[in-house]
Formats: sequence, structure tokens, C-alpha cells
Amino acid sequence: MSRINSEISDVLCSNGICTKIFDISRVSGGCVNNAFKFSTDTGEFFVKTNDTPNSKIMFEGEAESLRAIAAAVPDFTSQPLYVGSLLSGGAFLVTTFLRLSTSHAKNAQILLGRKLATLHMSESPNGLFGFPVVTMCGTTEQDNTWENDWETFYKRRRLGSILDKCLKKNPRDTELRRLGVIIIDKVVHHLLKNVEVKPVLIHGDLWSGNWSVNSVTNEPVIFDPASYYGHSEMELSIMTMFGSVKGDKEVRKELGVSKACEDRRKYRMM
Repeated sequence: MSRINSEISDVLCSNGICTKIFDISRVSGGCVNNAFKFSTDTGEFFVKTNDTPNSKIMFEGEAESLRAIAAAVPDFTSQPLYVGSLLSGGAFLVTTFLRLSTSHAKNAQILLGRKLATLHMSESPNGLFGFPVVTMCGTTEQDNTWENDWETFYKRRRLGSILDKCLKKNPRDTELRRLGVIIIDKVVHHLLKNVEVKPVLIHGDLWSGNWSVNSVTNEPVIFDPASYYGHSEMELSIMTMFGSVKGDKEVRKELGVSKACEDRRKYRMM
């Protein structure tokens, strides 16, 4: 057993999650984190570790996202159990373990759309756009400071934040600065004028690799969220990235996507 896994095992036992560890095996956990299955006397648990400086922020954001999704749509994701720091630096996240199937049958795609529709009916508890904590989309921190309206949130906390990060890395790129300002100051307002947006809970990073089917229940599950209360159409755009979510047409049909939404999506994907 590695030093890190031994450290995590001690935390699981000392916090009453289990009393004995039978086996630890490496499992798939994406390209950002290391992932393991801990088999214990109280069941199986999924553990992710990361040694980057902001990994505690990342896992705290993911845990808060999982709690919000699980509260809105039961059994649609795993339950977060613990977020901790590693003595050597970095952090770890413990959740319930989901056995996943590689089958994405049409009925599962349809049910995914229905569950997402239910998720998108979960409105912001304070009526604002944002989230209680910082979340991370991949390795990018997302500023979720609360805003009164979607246009302001999208400009300041999404596009403006990303533009600032890009310009810090490329301070001499005057064309990036010029085009970024045009999009933020003019294009966004044009796309959103006369559009009523309610702040609803979204997964926030729902590309094709972040959903699957629970092999025990045969129902769709989502994971690795970067949630916030925002425009539900943001979810639809991310679903078409990196190869569309399998069953994208069925999902969009269940969500009742309008032509106006499709038109705006084309602009967002440019």
C-alpha cells in the first residue's frame, strides 16, 4: 500500500466511513486525477487524488456540486463523503462508488434527458446566478460570485474571467484583447436581449465522458460536475463538445430545446 493510500485509509477509518480496508485498486478517473476503488467492510468507495496546489479547491467545488445535484435528482450522481488534504501536498475526494456500464442504449439516453430536465427545474435558492463555492471545469477555476442577472454573470464570471486568464499568459496579443472585448460588450448583449433566463442548477461540464449508466440500476448517472446556477442552455452547448453526448438528439428532445436556443448555441460554439 502506498503512503498516500495508507493516509487515506486512516482517514476513512477515523471518520467512521469504514473500519477495515480489504483492497485498493486503480480505476479510471479521467485525465486530471488519480482514481482508486477502496473495498472495505462497509462497501466500496471511489477516491480521487491530485497533487496540484489548488486541488483542495477543486474537490471542495466538486463535492458541493455533487450534493446539489443529488438533492435535486436522487440517484443521478454519487454522494460525496469526505474532502481532505494530503500531508505531502494536494488533496483527495471520497464518494460512493458507482458501477458503470459501457452501454448507452436509447432508453438510457431518453432518461438522461428527462433527469437533466428535472435538474434544470432546480432554481437558485437566493434567486441569483452563481454558486456558494468556486468550482473547476477541468483545471480552470470558475468564479461563481453571485450576480443579479445572467448577462452580467456570463460577461464577468465566465467570458471576462477566461479572457483575463488568457491575456495574463499572452499579454501582447492585442487581437485577442480586441475581439474579446467586442464579444463581451456587444455580442453577448445582442444574443441575450429579450431572453428571459432563470438561474437553475446545471452540471457545468457535461461532455460525453461525464455521464454513463449505473450497471446496477440501468439508469443514467452524471459525474465530475462543475456546477452553478446559470442558464440551462450552457449545459446544451457543452454537451456538443469533444464529440457530442451519445444520444444528444434524444436528450435535446426530452429537454424541449427551441429553435431560438439552437440559433444561440451556434453562436456560442463558434
